[in-house]
Amino acid sequence: MTDLAWMSIAELAEKIRERQISPVEAMQACLDRIERLNAGLRAFISVYPEQALAEARAAEAAVMAGGELGPLHGVPLGIKDLFAVRGMVRTCGSRLIDEGPGRADAESVAALRAAGGIVVGLANLHEFAFGPTGINPHFGTARNPWDRTRVCGGSSSGSGCAVAAGLVAGAMGTDTGGSVRIPAALCGIVGLKPTHLRVSQQGIYPLAAEFDTGGPMTRSVGDAALMMQALDPGGGFAGHRARPSLDGIRIGVLECLFDEGVDSDIDRLTRAAIGILDDLGAETEILDLPFAAEATAAWNTIALGRTYAIHGERAEAPDSKLAPSVRDRVLIGRDISAADIEKALAVRQSVQAQISDPLRRFDALALPTVPIPAADAEDGQGELNGAPVDGAAVLGRLARLASFTGQPAISVPTGLTKKGLPAGLQLIGDWNRDEALLEIAACFEVASGWAARRPPAEDGQ
Repeated sequence: MTDLAWMSIAELAEKIRERQISPVEAMQACLDRIERLNAGLRAFISVYPEQALAEARAAEAAVMAGGELGPLHGVPLGIKDLFAVRGMVRTCGSRLIDEGPGRADAESVAALRAAGGIVVGLANLHEFAFGPTGINPHFGTARNPWDRTRVCGGSSSGSGCAVAAGLVAGAMGTDTGGSVRIPAALCGIVGLKPTHLRVSQQGIYPLAAEFDTGGPMTRSVGDAALMMQALDPGGGFAGHRARPSLDGIRIGVLECLFDEGVDSDIDRLTRAAIGILDDLGAETEILDLPFAAEATAAWNTIALGRTYAIHGERAEAPDSKLAPSVRDRVLIGRDISAADIEKALAVRQSVQAQISDPLRRFDALALPTVPIPAADAEDGQGELNGAPVDGAAVLGRLARLASFTGQPAISVPTGLTKKGLPAGLQLIGDWNRDEALLEIAACFEVASGWAARRPPAEDGQ
């Protein structure tokens, strides 16, 4: 059963197809592990064992009938508690909505089910997906499997935790300003933010439509490709494999974004990762982006303005039930006007045009995913070269560029800091060239030697 917990999506689906493992057996092992570990990890807000086992029995019957099976057939999956899921109660990590059981799946969830995936439950998150730490006073904060005193990162904290701890082989998160990639980096897993709108937004509780993107969180790049095959069946993800080398690949290193304000451990791991890219045959070149600061400022304007439009009334209420950190952040958007947002959207168009030029010369852009290791799970305080910093203020700094432009971006583990905390390399690709980005990431993943790493054994892991 322990082996089942750490099987990849690819291996588990193959063994189910070959009748070496029953979907019911796989599901029961998943549910047993969640029952044993979730109270301490707080990865899931809600779990639906009866529904999951019923779907596993149906999946087993389909295997025995010998019909055509999807790429995720019988694989247990977690879904961020921001998606509509049939028969499951969405909370968005808040006590402020009461929707009752979902009547229909979000389109992306329906696509995963159509490929044979089975939803186990709804994963924890920063309230309304509005924060990079994942701290949640309403349902408890998801704890980092590598060090339970640390956050998983947000906002898709529970999805990152569940995958890293072996509770499920894959999960869906959402990414508006790094919310898939940040927890992926801090939990030592793979997180992909696809090209904006390549995965349907329908059925995802909104934050900022210009940026909101659902994406897979897995323990390998190949598994992310399998989930994308389900989410975008015509997208060319079938038959994904790592490139044998990076010969002929050009990578622009965005050193301008991490030459300062990045923890020395993160810097060391990032430069070592770039060295691996060089060794694999890639041609790496330092690339300056003079518009990066303007892009981040415009992202803030749009995201804060859109979020206030959705949650302003909740934040303004004298007896507001929003988490204080979320409420304070929502209220920052109070003075952002429609004209301010229009100006920021014009900046977005300009930045998209400007970044098109380096994308004609480079196959990917590289930088760290996060500037600091995982922050404290109680107060959100992080550490930058020994000095305390507010995790909420800095964790998303390096992730917002790709969200702003809408480009695909992936976080792949690079190794552990001196304190044993994971870090990630972020690779940004060209619009709608997600498949090519995954091939580069997979080649790096093989060379990095991360695949066999697991969090420290704890509570029977």
